[in-house]
Amino acid sequence: MYLNITVKRGAALLCLLAGISGHCFAQTLPLKQAIDMTLQHYPTLKAKNTLANAAAAHTTDVKHDWYPNLKLVEEATIGSDNGVYGSYFPMSIIPSTSGGIRAANNSQAVAGNIGMAQLQWEVYNFGLYKVRKDEARQQQQVAGADAGITANDLTVAVIQDYLSMLEYYNLMRIQADNIERTKSVSQAVTSIVLHGLKPGVDSAIAAAELSKARLNYIDFQNGYNKVRMHLVSMTGLDSTAIVPDTLYDKGLRQVLLAQSDTAAVEPTHPALMYYNALLAANKKHELVIRKSALPKVMVLAAGWARGSSINSSNEYQQLSSGFGYSRYNYLAGVGITYNVADIFHTRDKMREQYVRTTAAANQLESSHTLLDNELNQARVNIHTAADKLNEMPAQLNAARAAAAQKMALYKGGLTNIIEVTNALYVLNRAENDLIQTRHDAWQSLFMEAFATNTIQALVQQLEAVRGAL
Repeated sequence: MYLNITVKRGAALLCLLAGISGHCFAQTLPLKQAIDMTLQHYPTLKAKNTLANAAAAHTTDVKHDWYPNLKLVEEATIGSDNGVYGSYFPMSIIPSTSGGIRAANNSQAVAGNIGMAQLQWEVYNFGLYKVRKDEARQQQQVAGADAGITANDLTVAVIQDYLSMLEYYNLMRIQADNIERTKSVSQAVTSIVLHGLKPGVDSAIAAAELSKARLNYIDFQNGYNKVRMHLVSMTGLDSTAIVPDTLYDKGLRQVLLAQSDTAAVEPTHPALMYYNALLAANKKHELVIRKSALPKVMVLAAGWARGSSINSSNEYQQLSSGFGYSRYNYLAGVGITYNVADIFHTRDKMREQYVRTTAAANQLESSHTLLDNELNQARVNIHTAADKLNEMPAQLNAARAAAAQKMALYKGGLTNIIEVTNALYVLNRAENDLIQTRHDAWQSLFMEAFATNTIQALVQQLEAVRGAL
């Protein structure tokens, strides 16, 4: 009788012991919904998507590098006008003095102004514009792939939490059954002891086993709550809405049978796409370094007007007469610039960039190798889990029969309490093994799906199986 506990009774006890009776009546959270909510809510992914948008804006900015520079200047000044013959480098801070060649210094103030329009246009640079645009587009792909790999990692994290929560939920359920069984045994033993048929130590041993079962339940409950709270932080849902759907376990065997060993690691995997994009971006930057060292063809043009309070006869006039344009000039030309010494810097930069490119290629190869190894390991684990699931009913049925027989023998005085508690332990271990084997099977299925980039397809398959149950 103590072994024939109904599911309803066990579920009620689970709610009572957990202290979360509201969750037992809450709507279960499907795995797909948990994934979708995380991808919509989690701040890290939002940040990555924003950076991808920033990379797109940078690409547009680089496309406009070809535009010319057109500067407008208006300047009014008051100062002395004493000059000498000779040339000098301006050094950016030395002001210019025109005219004013006199025998002695004159401190009288002179007013003047100048207005200028200057055009500077790098019209040709031997393909530098093009490779810069190509690099910007590739960096945009890197940012997009980075967002993609973040979304994939978040999906994996949600699945891991969901599977762990499902495992703890099932462990709590079977531990509730174990508590009920142990409680029934304890009551039966106490009754036998009170009738003087067994020593009092038997009831003490039964009480200790019951207490141990409750402690195990508390540990499972703690693990369940930890995983659930982490899933709450990822999905943004209220904790009362986070209850795993146990229907997935009923469809596990069907999903395992549908698996094949034909899938392979595809180049579309987010990790491979990211490292491929990163490798291509490094190669593009090599071209930018080479092209940056080539000559540049410039178109230069300027027009300006000036005024001065000194007239053409070198006579000082009223200061106000200098604030008006009296002379106009223009200048246009074509220039070619080439930094010969930059050849050595370019070589140094190319050596550095070659190392970075090689590192990106190694990262791509390493990622592919890890995914291949993960896929092979997942396939081995899937076959192992399927074989264990086929064997589990035999272990569970035998353990149940052994527990029933030991209790019957104990009541008949043919065995002791230690044998009974050992039989109950074997039964509880068999139930735990079933939960662990299911968990390992789910882990292996999603490991294979991660390696082959078919997580979304597997989730859709699970939802279809779940809907059919």
